Amino acid sequence: MKSNLQLLRSMMFVPGHNEKLIDSAAKSTADALIFDLEDSVQPDSNKLLARNVIVERSKEKQFDRFQKFVRLNEIETDFFLQDVLQVTQGNIDGFLLSKTNTKEDIQYLDNLLTSIEKERKLEVGTFTIIPILESALSIVNINEIAVSSKRIIALGFGSEDYVSDIQGVRDFETNQSITFPRSLVPIVARAYGLEAIDAAYIKVHDLEGLDRHLQTGKVLGYGGMWILHPKQNDPANEVFSPTEQEYKDSVEFLRLYEEAKKINKGVAIIEGKFVGPPLITKSKDIIARVELIEKRKNHFNN
Repeated sequence: MKSNLQLLRSMMFVPGHNEKLIDSAAKSTADALIFDLEDSVQPDSNKLLARNVIVERSKEKQFDRFQKFVRLNEIETDFFLQDVLQVTQGNIDGFLLSKTNTKEDIQYLDNLLTSIEKERKLEVGTFTIIPILESALSIVNINEIAVSSKRIIALGFGSEDYVSDIQGVRDFETNQSITFPRSLVPIVARAYGLEAIDAAYIKVHDLEGLDRHLQTGKVLGYGGMWILHPKQNDPANEVFSPTEQEYKDSVEFLRLYEEAKKINKGVAIIEGKFVGPPLITKSKDIIARVELIEKRKNHFNN
């Protein structure tokens, strides 16, 4: 499937009502900021304040270098509709739909966003969607969810709510309770050309554990993860970036591929190296990712 490459190595949550933490987030190295309207905004009386803060702060120039998302309250709550109607007035790129369970959840949000875009004379599709898969039902319905809207740019996994939903036990040593869904999410995401966002690592001061979490995520096929603390951004950015050797190998594979085409071969052994479509596709993705990272660095420095 053709990839719609996104640079979402580090997606950091920040409470939508906490201006001190929002100020701190502006100085972070995250690729994306997630202004939260859900779990971190307590008591519920702070929801309105959070919406107002997000609308105003998201327009500030200092946040232009980030992709900006809002995590919405669940569709079933009384907050959801006002969340969407109000924060779409800010400078927001897209939305995280917490506890996405079915394709209908996504389609409801999609239709609502389309109505808002048409009313405000915005291009349809301006706002993107990332479903958060954090329940047994969401994993059962993952394929339908993944193709339910053209707005979807990534699938995200939520481990803690998932384990709670299946009445399992969270074991950070073996990770048995999350092995299956954590492996499945990037498979489905890549099948449909989407990015895959790994679960947060909740032990924010355990950097050794974070590294193990990140390395496993990369092996499984994730391209980024949810970030709970600024100190997690740099490790995530490093792990989810191609290494210098991976980049050099990719450039070399493309050179060898051009040589193979000259002798009319789709696959070949050239200079002792196998050259074929799977490696070429991966090489092109790595080079494109490096180009996005360089663009991000330039934006960060300006």
